[in-house]
Amino acid sequence: MDFLESYLTQNDITILKGRESLHAYEFNGTTFIRLSQGYKHYQRGTVFYDKGIIPGYPRIMRILHLANGINRYFKDKFYIEEKMDGYNVRIAVINATPIAFTRGGFICPFTTDRISDLINTNFFNEYPEYTVCGEVVGPGSPYNTEDIPYIDEDVAFFAFDLIDEKGNHLSAENRYKIFERFNIQQVKRWGPFSASDIDTVKNIVLELDRDSREGIVIKSVSDGKPVKYVTLSSCLRDLEATTHLITELPAGFFMQRILRAVFLCHEFAIPFSNEYLISSAKALYIIPGETLRAVAGGKNIKEFFNVKVRNKNTVDKLIQHLNRSGVRTHLASVEKSGDYYKVKFYKIYIKGTKELRHRLMGKGFFD
Repeated sequence: MDFLESYLTQNDITILKGRESLHAYEFNGTTFIRLSQGYKHYQRGTVFYDKGIIPGYPRIMRILHLANGINRYFKDKFYIEEKMDGYNVRIAVINATPIAFTRGGFICPFTTDRISDLINTNFFNEYPEYTVCGEVVGPGSPYNTEDIPYIDEDVAFFAFDLIDEKGNHLSAENRYKIFERFNIQQVKRWGPFSASDIDTVKNIVLELDRDSREGIVIKSVSDGKPVKYVTLSSCLRDLEATTHLITELPAGFFMQRILRAVFLCHEFAIPFSNEYLISSAKALYIIPGETLRAVAGGKNIKEFFNVKVRNKNTVDKLIQHLNRSGVRTHLASVEKSGDYYKVKFYKIYIKGTKELRHRLMGKGFFD
């Protein structure tokens, strides 16, 4: 861990060790240290190793009132980029091998296995010290179970940021040109706009909503911080996809999505249709009720996944990686199919199952 002293003082290292914020692991003979909490200018998920650093990806501020948020934070022109509904990864080359890092700084075995399917790795021949940031989206994800209506099968990668060797985020226009040159798929974009174009921006949000897309990220043409905003339909889809885990996830997760929907309908003067209200009621009451009946019948809360990988040894690495989250992951089957292995597995949510069983047994609790 001596290489840490190239980035942190001895006092910093002592503080972070005391906070249990430095976590070492090895991959292909290289030792990595991930930062589990933000510290000074280092973001959570920053990864240190003997030859460099993979900057953590910063959190993006959310706004609930679109027009007022744009007027408050964007004095110059800005671009609108689509916010995709998947999982965030950073792809960088370490010792001549492209590796995918999760938001928390872990190496994702699945994404690393599939990098050659997701981006043009020739990019790194010209920019070996750059980090490509993007979203992996699709029904073949090992993390998300929500249906993605615009991707039929497997996964796809959509780039949305590029970090240079000094840790600087390239400007939107420079990033667009570089990714286009290497034919790296990017998130959809519109603009540039100014604050006076709010009606156009609102129409983009409504268009995305009709197409069952998640939302937008607003990025300044200069160095301003981006903000994010989601569609009405994404709030409902999130509820439908997660309320079976109502005893696993914090209550704020669900309340935030309800609040986002209420704010959007207020600003856009959209009445809650009977269809939306019925779908919301189904998500909030019927789906958890079905989960409760399953647990009452002796079953566990489960989620099932189907993914495909190129290398068979990725399977065990993936299961081990997923088990780190505290959710038990069990391999169901592995089947060779052409150049890939089709993998089926399921997650068992012990905490949420146990809580429902305790309530069914009549055990009391304080709320």
